[in-house]
Amino acid sequence: MSDPREDAGQAEVPRAVPRKAGVRWLQPIWVIPIVAAIVGGWLLIQHVFESGPVITIRFRSAEGLEAHKTRIKYKDVDIGVVKAIELDEDKKGVVVTAQMTRQASSGLLVEDTRFWVVRPRISGGHVSGLGTLLAGSHIGVDPGKSQTERRAFNGLESAQIVTSDVPGRYFVLGSEELGSVDVGSPVYFRGVTAGQVVATEVGKDGNQVLIRIFVNSPFDRFVATNSRFWNASGIDLSLDATGVRLNTQSIATVLVGGIAYDTPTEAEAPPEPRAAANTTFVLWRDRAEALKPRESVIETYVMRFPQSVRGLTVGAVVDFRGVTLGEVSSIALEYEPARVNFRTLVQIRLFPERLQSRARKPDGATEELADARKRMQKFVANGFRAQLRNGNLLTGQLYVALDFFPAAPRATIDFSQAPPEIPTVPGSLAEIQESLGNIVKKLEKIPFDTIGQDLKKALESLDKTLKAVEKTAGSVERDVIPELKATLENARKTFDSAQRTLAQDSPVQSDLRDALQEVSRASEALRALVDSIERQPDSLIRGKRSTR
Repeated sequence: MSDPREDAGQAEVPRAVPRKAGVRWLQPIWVIPIVAAIVGGWLLIQHVFESGPVITIRFRSAEGLEAHKTRIKYKDVDIGVVKAIELDEDKKGVVVTAQMTRQASSGLLVEDTRFWVVRPRISGGHVSGLGTLLAGSHIGVDPGKSQTERRAFNGLESAQIVTSDVPGRYFVLGSEELGSVDVGSPVYFRGVTAGQVVATEVGKDGNQVLIRIFVNSPFDRFVATNSRFWNASGIDLSLDATGVRLNTQSIATVLVGGIAYDTPTEAEAPPEPRAAANTTFVLWRDRAEALKPRESVIETYVMRFPQSVRGLTVGAVVDFRGVTLGEVSSIALEYEPARVNFRTLVQIRLFPERLQSRARKPDGATEELADARKRMQKFVANGFRAQLRNGNLLTGQLYVALDFFPAAPRATIDFSQAPPEIPTVPGSLAEIQESLGNIVKKLEKIPFDTIGQDLKKALESLDKTLKAVEKTAGSVERDVIPELKATLENARKTFDSAQRTLAQDSPVQSDLRDALQEVSRASEALRALVDSIERQPDSLIRGKRSTR
């Protein structure tokens, strides 16, 4: 029998009533994952369509590179990102794996494309890569011009100074030493910056330094086959036989160095053609050396000088009446066993074309000057000689002077010798030194000691003589002069007595007057003599002294 309370509780429990199924709606919570899935899918599709090829770049070190952070840029536009950095198999470098964009695959990844790490750099007075101080290093790209695609590259260890899209041409300069030239140093054309140095290296033979420069357009069209390049770095100060010379470019060139170039032109000569790209030129030491005329005809001669050639250097001027006619090429000593003597052998390079006048060319003169044998034989026969002269008194530098000396001994030039010898004459300074030497030798032969002793004896004898004269003069003054005075007084009395006598007899008076006048004149002369002896007692021995 059931409990009434249980029946009442069961009656109160609700019963499920079946209902007809309707349309079910998506819950709002699912909106977020759906949107995320759509965005992710879109990004995935975009990544697939925008991603380019994967490339590898081999560098010597990974300094400044980080995976998933370091960017690859071209003209400051991101075209890739570094994905991984690993050591190379030979452990001598690193291999950088980079994911490139689709934009990079359109002609940028070819065989001659170049990659390098952009870092802060100061060279040649230029500062580059300052942006990497804050943003970090990145990999720079210089697209090539090849049509063959490539996916593995060898990176450059230094930044590329000039990219392939800059118009201009490359040239190579050869020099004995680099000097103050460095990568990035400017290249000047008549004071205007026309390019820069892009690379330097030592030649394969080790005898010279090769400097690769890039000349921007339009300055590259001024580089001809006869252009001259020189080192314009610093201050060029020279003191030689030609005087003091000071050459320099701008202040920037003095501080950071540089290279300058120019093309010498001649009024009558046609312009030289433009130089092709990668043409090799000589880098001269300075402007004067670079622009010096280059001779097409060079004759070699030797000269022998018996005196010292201290002050004469290789490259010294060979002068002919103020015109540079050549230069000294070598200096050496020559030994003469027969005489046990040394002579200085000076070899010169002569430029005979400078003897020919461009303004006036008399008939037959050009042909004679062009014939070296005929010209030099005639010159030497007429006194053509070489002479050492002082070019600078401060430095003592010498040069070789060629001129005609008609009084020089006759000589000939022997062309059977190689090279032929030009006769020489002593220089003016050498002649002065030789004359002074001869005078000194003659002075050394004079017996100054004997002369001094004889002079001493003569002076002692003269001193004794003067003392005797003084003694004699005193005796004259003491004994002779009083007697002379007494004689004069007696003569005066006699004269007065005679005058009185003559006054008494007229004929006798006339004759006697004449006699007395003669006596009077004699008396006056005697008086003058006495006065003179009184004033100058020594005149009796030495004679009368001049009153002038």
